[in-house]
Amino acid sequence: MVEDISSSELDQVIASNRVVFVDCHAVWCGPCRTLGPILEEVHEKYQGRGLKVVKIDVDHNREFSMKNQITGVPSVLIYADGKRVVFDDGAGRKTDKLVGVMPPEVYAQIADDLLAEEAT
Repeated sequence: MVEDISSSELDQVIASNRVVFVDCHAVWCGPCRTLGPILEEVHEKYQGRGLKVVKIDVDHNREFSMKNQITGVPSVLIYADGKRVVFDDGAGRKTDKLVGVMPPEVYAQIADDLLAEEAT
């Protein structure tokens, strides 16, 4: 299950997992509710390979939101090997966060790519 954490817990989560997807969300956000089950599925599929998905409520973690330039929700930040990564957004563009709801295949492809890199 994807857990809701505070930004102060994030460093520990990143240090404890090979790949971390951070779902920056808000309780009032409709698209955030759409993204939830998609990321839940990613978490279930990849948790055995070292991937963890967590949620951070942007309204309760404003400093984190400003520091990471979260200007729209949902936004997904991705960390691998303890560092935030730049990745392909599924449309051939390099980005450091996904804003909005992407097709499930985009999240799965990013997970596959990062976990494959980690394994080598």
